[in-house]
Amino acid sequence: MIVPSIDIRNGRAVQLVGGRELALDAGDPLAVAERFAVAGELAVIDLDAALGRGTNRNVVRKLVRRHRC
Repeated sequence: MIVPSIDIRNGRAVQLVGGRELALDAGDPLAVAERFAVAGELAVIDLDAALGRGTNRNVVRKLVRRHRC
């Protein structure tokens, strides 16, 4: 089973190395979700909330309203 994952930091889809260093900024999480949704359910990680640095609640809400997460 493949479950695509979207990590969100500062409202953007990102990939971090070692949980700290930015390796990739993929931009708008909603656009990324559109591409990933062909595989089915999506995993969504709010990195800001996980690291105690804020929240991306509004972006996450939009994602779960449009896709299976």
